[in-house]
Amino acid sequence: MLEIEGLCARAGDFRLEQISLSVADGRCHAVLGPSGSGKSTLLAAVLGTLPATAGVVRLGGRDITGLPMEQRQLGYVPQHLGLFPHLSVEDNLCFSARARRLREAAYRPLLRQLVELTGIGSLLDRRIGTLSGGERQRVALVRALVADPQLVLLDEPFTALNESLRRELWWLMKDLQAERGLTLMLVTHDLTEAYFLADHISVLIGGRQRQNGPREAVYHRPATREVARFLGIRNLFPASVARSEDGWIEADCGVLQARFRLAGEAQPGDRIWVGIRPEEVALRDADHPPRPGERIWSGKAHLIDMGAEAAVRLEIGDGEVQIEMAVSRRAVRRFALADGRRNVTVALPESQLFWMPAG
Repeated sequence: MLEIEGLCARAGDFRLEQISLSVADGRCHAVLGPSGSGKSTLLAAVLGTLPATAGVVRLGGRDITGLPMEQRQLGYVPQHLGLFPHLSVEDNLCFSARARRLREAAYRPLLRQLVELTGIGSLLDRRIGTLSGGERQRVALVRALVADPQLVLLDEPFTALNESLRRELWWLMKDLQAERGLTLMLVTHDLTEAYFLADHISVLIGGRQRQNGPREAVYHRPATREVARFLGIRNLFPASVARSEDGWIEADCGVLQARFRLAGEAQPGDRIWVGIRPEEVALRDADHPPRPGERIWSGKAHLIDMGAEAAVRLEIGDGEVQIEMAVSRRAVRRFALADGRRNVTVALPESQLFWMPAG
């Protein structure tokens, strides 16, 4: 188990402040954030290539904060893989185990198993420069696992690959994790990658941890407006708390001219943001009437075809108020949205709304 408590680090003028998270054995924790948020700085502090200025890093109950990198029992897949072009694939795979002075009998059985699991047996005699992108990724993953580390750190290793190959390697990573019981810490800016691979997510913005929790909670209940914006949620509407009672609030949203009943606690008069993910917004018409607990609005729809689905923006009134939604191609056909801008009705299920303080 990885435990990080109050970790601070500095890289030039950039400061990483008070990061606390844990990764249970056999789980994957994604550190998510935009460029410059501190993801790589955090990873470097855990890896040991950047000294912590405060806080503690423990692995398996052992304090590794001040240990050199080679004594931390970590596997590492850097963003650019770090494979040695002058060595064969097999020598690359053995490098970390040999650097730790492991006996060949201690790592060869695991190496053979990993080579079989990843299907790279035919590559062992080749040089790195002759490999495809996907083959290099597999080699880098196996090299990180050969010494049987307690924790594997992944620094955006799939970023440079095309979508099809990335998904293939996500599944491979899932299979390896299940087969070996791997504990993973993934650094990424890709929302889909984080949701696919991770059980828990931490969101870093500006060197600070803005949210930390189970994947579903972060996805459906972002804690702040900046987290919601980073997660691609633009449906955020200002509101004020009118009533608060027994773990529920009623909030007046002027721009939508509606009062919502929402779970949570706040004081009357508090300013908040009310939001909803675009895929939770539903299209409605005479054949698909509103359901109990849904609030409806009508306006002009503007569609952008994105292949498997479409992004739709509903403009209410003079267009100053907009609601974005993600709809399937089937829904585009059913509601004739491909015919251009037209009047449509949408519903916001109150059960799918979330809120956060405006401060």
